[in-house]
Amino acid sequence: MTTVSAPGGAVSPPAAASAAPAVSGEVLAAVALLSLGFLPALLVLPHDRVVADATLPLLGWLPLGIAGVVMLDRSPRSPLGRTAVVAGAATPLAMLLAALPSSEPATSVGPGWLVPLLAVAVAALPASGRAARRWRTWVVLWSVVALAGATVAWQLGSVTTFGVVSSLGLLAVAGTVAGAALVRQPRPAVEPLVDVALVVGVLLAGLVAGGLMWSFAEHERIFGAEVVGTLAAAVTIMMSTPAAVAVRRRFLARRYGTGLLSGTDLATLTGGLGGDGDPRALLGTAAGLVAAASATEAVEIVLDDLDERPGWATFPLVVGDERVGVMAVRLQEPEGLEARQEHVVRQLAPTVALAARAVELAVEAQLARADVIREREIERARILADLHDDLGPALAGMGMRVEAERATRPSAELGALAADLAACRADLRRIVSALTPEPLVGADLAGALEALAASFRTTGGPRVDLEVHDAHDVEGDRAIVVYRFVAEVVTNALRHGGASYVRVRVGRVDGCLRAEVEDDGTGGPVVPGVGLTSLTTRAREIGGRLDLDHPVGGGLLVRLVVPGPHP
Repeated sequence: MTTVSAPGGAVSPPAAASAAPAVSGEVLAAVALLSLGFLPALLVLPHDRVVADATLPLLGWLPLGIAGVVMLDRSPRSPLGRTAVVAGAATPLAMLLAALPSSEPATSVGPGWLVPLLAVAVAALPASGRAARRWRTWVVLWSVVALAGATVAWQLGSVTTFGVVSSLGLLAVAGTVAGAALVRQPRPAVEPLVDVALVVGVLLAGLVAGGLMWSFAEHERIFGAEVVGTLAAAVTIMMSTPAAVAVRRRFLARRYGTGLLSGTDLATLTGGLGGDGDPRALLGTAAGLVAAASATEAVEIVLDDLDERPGWATFPLVVGDERVGVMAVRLQEPEGLEARQEHVVRQLAPTVALAARAVELAVEAQLARADVIREREIERARILADLHDDLGPALAGMGMRVEAERATRPSAELGALAADLAACRADLRRIVSALTPEPLVGADLAGALEALAASFRTTGGPRVDLEVHDAHDVEGDRAIVVYRFVAEVVTNALRHGGASYVRVRVGRVDGCLRAEVEDDGTGGPVVPGVGLTSLTTRAREIGGRLDLDHPVGGGLLVRLVVPGPHP
């Protein structure tokens, strides 16, 4: 997702800046040229005060030449650095040579001393890349401002004013050239302009308030009008400064994001960990929150290592000494994120790392739960085999012997024993069905429940009604848990509750799968036995719950609620 992302997340800087030994000769030649241009100027600098003030910019060229040498040392093939050195050395020497025929050349040259600044500005024009474009803007801007300010000072001010303004202009250009060599990621030009505008606005507000109060105090003949005006100006500046700071903070937040995740954002991340869906879906939610908080175009969070992608910068997510994942941020510029934006993303990385770790633990817990359920199914299958192969034939054999004895010697006791054995065989069939719901194999939940309900219906026996709606896509662990729930609760209602009517309802309500079994039995306090305890455990395994209620008309209502998305 960037060209190539450095391990720390920022885009790798150009390698040209590290070739200092190859340009040491060029740097030494630039220093020699700079010395040659300034030593004669210092020796013959006029001693007349007026002329000295006018020739003050001669010394102002020295910082510009030094800044050019620094740029040559950091960027060997920089035309801006070469131009700054040549302008800083050649201009004083040229002015000195021009002064030989006359005793006061500086007073006649005027702003012409600053014309070589345009060469520095032109050298900055052919710039490529975000940083180079920004430094070009500032070099050109300060060169134009310096030349315009010197021209105005020469025309309207004194010679001393001209000398001071010209020197300040040269220092501004020199500082910009040095900054271009030392700072890799300059701020966008609009940000310093906003800072200047806010400072000017605060000072202007204080000036206006102070002037109005001064005028009012003089009009009303209040003692110490100037003190009142000054105090009003100071109070206005102090009260306006927090507002200006707030405006600046809001401006930066809109450009680079707040760098903070709110309590609601954290609740959104942690609240989804307890759901029944895939916890990894929360990584997309976290990525969206980070993109909004950092004002970036797109963010991607993965738990595994991420291959390098053009147009993206990567940030490792580390908890303690353990790397839990990678956060990738789409770049809007090939040179990488803005310095402030990168700071914001790095500030969010520890929180995102904790969220990624929580998701990883949730995934591990989900896999462990699936392993437990699978092992339990294997155990239930073994129990089924034992019941089917051992207890089933034993009960069938006992039933056959009882029936044979009844054929020869009929008696009421043998009839009761035969009925008990038949009931035991029916109970065994229901237990086996609950352990391993074979009706679910190759069929949907609704069909399996219908077959289960039919097994409870007997001639003259209790009535069992079934309602199933909007459950066609229920399968896997949910279907097994719902099937066993219905089997267990209906069996309890008929065997222990003495119910004559049982109503079973299965369907979706408010995005959850809900199964209810209501009977008209004895009701009363329910002491959870092995069956209900097992059902409660199974429900918790899939993120559900089991509720018991006593309707007004009597009986018992048992409800299973399993969270899950709508189909």
